[in-house]
Amino acid sequence: MSHEIESEFTLSWGNEATQCHRCTSYRDEDGRTYCTEGNFEVPPDAHCDFFQSID
Repeated sequence: MSHEIESEFTLSWGNEATQCHRCTSYRDEDGRTYCTEGNFEVPPDAHCDFFQSID
């Protein structure tokens, strides 16, 4: 059974340190970027509540 994860998601997030590309759930495969937590495509410069820094 599929379920949808609820989160506040913001496109073009202004703080580069907390954009998707700096998150542990962010993946870039074959030119497609996606979130493993939400299981959907995301742009590298977005941000959501599930952000966890790779640093």
